[in-house]
Amino acid sequence: MSIEVTGRVSVERSPEDVAQVMFNPKKDKLWVRSLREVYPMESGLYKKGARIERIGNFLNKHYSAKLLVTKMEENSFCQLYADEPFEMYIKYNLKETEEGTDIALTISSISEVEFNSPVSIIMKSIQEMIDGDLAKLKKHLEH
Repeated sequence: MSIEVTGRVSVERSPEDVAQVMFNPKKDKLWVRSLREVYPMESGLYKKGARIERIGNFLNKHYSAKLLVTKMEENSFCQLYADEPFEMYIKYNLKETEEGTDIALTISSISEVEFNSPVSIIMKSIQEMIDGDLAKLKKHLEH
């Protein structure tokens, strides 16, 4: 089965302020709730070619993911390739608005996802995870 799930939130901060958190691997644990550890291989914000290791849990499954930044547009877009807990792209899209920034976070599987649950349950769990992460990000940014 293949999966694509998107979550959205609006925050009262500029895209630059949002990018300082979302595009900074050292701040991933502030808002990505499933992460236990994050190990950036380069310093600073994400840039094309950067590598990151993330360790966490997904649907009660422990993973150690190797991530690669495959596309990057300063303060507006970042695409990460991840090999675990399933092969996927993670996309962060920031759009400036009059009130601040609209954020879209999309998870798209690249290959078939092998879990012992129906696809509808997996997609619902991913949607809840994304929505919870974005709510935590919003709270952090607007605090």
